Amino acid sequence: MNSNSWETFFYNTNKLSKPAQAKQLISKEDISEMELLLISVLNGYLANEELNNGLKIYIDNELRNDFIAKMASNPPKLEYSLESWTQQIFGDQKFGIILMGLEQYSNSFAEKAATIVHPLIKVAGLPLHGLSFLFFMGNYGFTPFGIHKDAPGEDGILFHLGPGNKQFYTWDDPKYNAIEHHSKVFHNVSEMLTEGKAHDLEPGDAMFIAHYVYHIANSPKFSVSVVLDYINPSKDLFENELIKETAEENLMHQIAYEKPIKLAATQSDLNELINLQSIQRKMEITLERKMARLKSNGGIGKKSNKIRAKIPSMEAFSIKGKKIFPIYLDEQDPKSTLLFARGHRIVKQKHPELATVIDRLNRGEAISLSSLTQLMDPTWDLVETFGFIQELLSADAIVLV
Repeated sequence: MNSNSWETFFYNTNKLSKPAQAKQLISKEDISEMELLLISVLNGYLANEELNNGLKIYIDNELRNDFIAKMASNPPKLEYSLESWTQQIFGDQKFGIILMGLEQYSNSFAEKAATIVHPLIKVAGLPLHGLSFLFFMGNYGFTPFGIHKDAPGEDGILFHLGPGNKQFYTWDDPKYNAIEHHSKVFHNVSEMLTEGKAHDLEPGDAMFIAHYVYHIANSPKFSVSVVLDYINPSKDLFENELIKETAEENLMHQIAYEKPIKLAATQSDLNELINLQSIQRKMEITLERKMARLKSNGGIGKKSNKIRAKIPSMEAFSIKGKKIFPIYLDEQDPKSTLLFARGHRIVKQKHPELATVIDRLNRGEAISLSSLTQLMDPTWDLVETFGFIQELLSADAIVLV
């Protein structure tokens, strides 16, 4: 989908502040690919030891996580559709599956999702807590937990994959918007529908829901919807986290030592101990690194899963970057260079040509092993160069070609 469609959607939502629908925001090809990738997500989740985290299963509006064991013993296969697989698990029952944190279970899904939403990030900006994804799957009818709001600061964009249609209802009304998050859920759905605004979603459509707006969906026939969580922290939470992260960076810019303070020191005397200029500079560096980490992962908050990638020992090969996941450099340490790749921090020995190499990778250019070793020699020996390749491969930030 072209960027103009995303810009139109962005402005129809009043810059992500009111509910709005977009028709055919994602293509049929994207839908088909996403459905296959959700199979890899489910397999990644079901291979996990902690099967009660992030997954909810409803049967006839009743929470039934006892079905997780059956799902784990009969994971989905690529040769069967998600609808066929769920029929094997649930039969003719009315069911709903909700899985959160999809990006944690498949790097390939994360890459596709980041690619789809990149036009939105370009026009709307990047939320400071990053992006996350979840799905709703089933034929459960109305959302089992009633008419609700999402978590504070977590605006959502629902991408409807189908195959069945979905009806979505919103209550963008001051009397409801003013209700505090998590304080009230409405279960008298049929009574309230006349007050809500209905949106009919077909496969490929999208729906934006501001975090303060009550909403519910109705999925009478089997369908899948993927939701993008656009996570904006409160100002206090952002500041408090940044202070903590700044301390963890352990930045050292001063060599002087503090002197003892008199017991009768006034508050003014104590305030002089606070070097606001130094503190601000440290926080600026921390924020810069925080944003580099997010941007290196396409805006997704959770870093990629490390993969087992083996470099061919006796073969000629090239490495190629992924444009959707640019690698960022931080050269502020005089002794080493800090790289951010797919949300991971990688510390490497300084090299005058490293910025050039990263720039070429970020442009999607293939760099042969022979040209890379020639460029990095003699500052980096072969071990250092292969280590550089291995760490980027393990983070799934580059591919071998």
